[in-house]
Amino acid sequence: MTDVVLSVLTFLKNTGTVMLLAGGRIYGDELPVAQVSSMPRKCVVIMEAGGIERNDYLPINQPRLDIYCYGETYYEAGRLDRAVAYALKHLKRLTISNSLIHGVALGTGARSLRDPDTGWRLKMRSITVSIDEREV
Repeated sequence: MTDVVLSVLTFLKNTGTVMLLAGGRIYGDELPVAQVSSMPRKCVVIMEAGGIERNDYLPINQPRLDIYCYGETYYEAGRLDRAVAYALKHLKRLTISNSLIHGVALGTGARSLRDPDTGWRLKMRSITVSIDEREV
């Protein structure tokens, strides 16, 4: 079984501009507790958004993910979001973390939000990943 969050997370960790801006802080599902005391600062959190499109004739799934880019200000969160979006938009058929990703579709533009619990500024966008359901 493929892990789409791990695959996208690994891809972003291997993207120079994103790693430089985020300082290596790219996580799946939530911020680690050890990072919370240092916030707000730039980091990326990738979460499953729920729902999946499936092609009945091909072994390809198209799960949706939400990408949260935190920053010290909305501008800084936006800089990180644009770097993430650019990298994902240009991802072409790639094997990563035992998964074959065929491509990524940006589902929405970035929305400016504040974390409801902390008030930290962030940009959030949804993507759809075309990924083979079979491990490579």
